[in-house]
Amino acid sequence: MISKLRLLRAIIPSLIFNFKYLPFKQAVKFPVLVYKARFLALKGSVQIDSDNIRRGMIRLGFPLAATYPNTGITWRNKGKIIFSGSCSIGNDSFIIVGKHGTLVFGDDFLATAGIKIVSEYNIVLGNHMRLGWGSIMMDTNFHPLYDIERRKFKKAYSPIIIGDYNWFGLQCFIMHGVNTPERCVFGARSIITRGTEFESYCVHGGNPLRVLARNVMRDYDHDQITDYSKGTIK
Repeated sequence: MISKLRLLRAIIPSLIFNFKYLPFKQAVKFPVLVYKARFLALKGSVQIDSDNIRRGMIRLGFPLAATYPNTGITWRNKGKIIFSGSCSIGNDSFIIVGKHGTLVFGDDFLATAGIKIVSEYNIVLGNHMRLGWGSIMMDTNFHPLYDIERRKFKKAYSPIIIGDYNWFGLQCFIMHGVNTPERCVFGARSIITRGTEFESYCVHGGNPLRVLARNVMRDYDHDQITDYSKGTIK
């Protein structure tokens, strides 16, 4: 639940966002609630691809984790952003999309705090994805290297495609060219780059990245420890 005070602080940025980006029939439903917004660019487009558009289905910047500053969300969109359903991105987060970039959020996306997503080309995130605190995702490295022998620049960007039910632990780094299947888990501070073979129902981690455990998954219906002394899970 969002407190009344926080809803009041979200009124103006939410008005600006919804009526700037969405058709009137969608905007009046206030499907997007934005808290403590820092709008660097309200350009490009935003699209909601859902048959169940409702108030607050997309929440940006609300404080979800006390471990990061309550600084809302920084938004700079010059390209195209698509929401395929519900989405919650917490405090101290950044969404940056360039004029040639496309960023697609699958249904039921959750990132509690401190994330940075940068798309200058193409990022597609699967349904029910979880992105941990302080994680960074970029589909470009911005600075191509020059191949002296071939006398041409190396490609410095490529799409990121993330499968359904992927869970990235805190402070993961996901770089261009990464393509994962469903039900992948990545440990804290994993550096995830192109050219790696990923396996479903596995935990990946370490440096270099490798499979640490197989035949495991995160069960969202039983997802919280309620008693650490007994190991009770809700």
